[in-house]
Amino acid sequence: MHETVIAQQVVRVVQAEMDQRGASGCKAIDIDLGQLEGLNPQELQAAFDLEAANTLLDGAVLRVSLVPATAVCPSCKAAKPFELPTGHDHELPRALCPDCGAALELRGGRGFVVRRATLVLEDP
Repeated sequence: MHETVIAQQVVRVVQAEMDQRGASGCKAIDIDLGQLEGLNPQELQAAFDLEAANTLLDGAVLRVSLVPATAVCPSCKAAKPFELPTGHDHELPRALCPDCGAALELRGGRGFVVRRATLVLEDP
């Protein structure tokens, strides 16, 4: 479900850019996707394919780069290893510092950014 919402937003953003530039097609779209979104890149591609069908983005490849979250201990003031559990649980587990037991602060790894779209432009 969350994949569909992001796919719709990607289609909207790229279509707006295509309209502005007068593009007649799109070959590929590169996005950065936060690890904490908990999305599978293949499922996101499938949702994108459905949303892009019958538009100028039909057939475009969605290239997804996962952006990791960083866990920082507020007591130790150091970055700590953090593994996002697998599965579809939408609750993040409480992450504790392996050295002092303090609750880790998770930074980054959220949202998505469209980095680049390879557009087909007509010569004037």
